[in-house]
Amino acid sequence: MSAAERLTKAGQRFVDDMIRCRGMDWVRLGMMVESYGELGTIVGMNSGANLDVVFANQLKWGKHKYNCHPWCETRYFDANGRVIRDYTMKAKAADTERAAQLDGDQEGSES
Repeated sequence: MSAAERLTKAGQRFVDDMIRCRGMDWVRLGMMVESYGELGTIVGMNSGANLDVVFANQLKWGKHKYNCHPWCETRYFDANGRVIRDYTMKAKAADTERAAQLDGDQEGSES
């Protein structure tokens, strides 16, 4: 395990709580997210098992943390800025469309 992958006690407690409460073993403190189109950083988890996020645009949102549901219009980014999970309606619509296309392809091949 590299130094970047090692977790602090608080980081490990956060991961353990996210697994226990939400089943999300890949979410980390300091991870960049986009919630309802606004970029921010995960700084914790609140008593409702939602994410505490500080948004990057502090002129608009200030410096305090906001309560963000982890599955509601949220995208998660890795350290290189690539999307690793996408819980937005746009992604859900694309998944539904792909599933419908697959169903159509399978029905056509059965005849």
